[in-house]
Amino acid sequence: MNNIELVVPGESERLSARSLSARVHDTLRDKLADGELLPGQKLTGRVLSEKLGVSQTPVREAMLQLVAERALTMNPNRSLTVPLLNRDKFIELRDLRIVLESMASRHAAIEADASVIKKLEELHKKMIKAKRSGDYQTTLRLNRLLHFSVYELCGKEELFAIIQSLWARTGPYLNFLYVSVDPTSFDGHPHEALIEGLRTHDADMAEEAVKRDILDGGKAILDAL
Repeated sequence: MNNIELVVPGESERLSARSLSARVHDTLRDKLADGELLPGQKLTGRVLSEKLGVSQTPVREAMLQLVAERALTMNPNRSLTVPLLNRDKFIELRDLRIVLESMASRHAAIEADASVIKKLEELHKKMIKAKRSGDYQTTLRLNRLLHFSVYELCGKEELFAIIQSLWARTGPYLNFLYVSVDPTSFDGHPHEALIEGLRTHDADMAEEAVKRDILDGGKAILDAL
């Protein structure tokens, strides 16, 4: 009788599989944070695997991790959906964002240098251009990139990871920001004060700008909830 050889994956293969799942997780988390996925939207591993060009296994692993992070909801029938937040839950998450992102912006004000300021100015300029043209998906993506570029400066990995998780949970509701808006109107943006606070290493200015950005942006969302 022939023996059946048990093939044990090598360490590099296991690392590769985990790495792929992690990349899928990060991609889905960013899509949530950018508002590409809508509140209550149903997600299936098959459709996502086709869109991302990977097998269903890493997609399923990534989705289950997002369920554990409360960025996705597993329903009794095992289907997965983007969570629906009520007004009180959104306010709770918003207030957590204010505390943590204020902390990160204060640390960032110490670390910012000329190259960072230039990058932020370019991101903000592109974001405003996208907003004025009515390209809100690009607007939201650039807004996240700008904020995360600031928060990464603080060098605190755990703080940054929690902020990313909060954005994934509230991001789908960013779509309410542009339900009724005149894309040609523009009378300043908190990003300008944020960037100036970083340029001058003024932690109070940077913190206040982040708070105002979160609160101002949240008004339209709260009106819709």
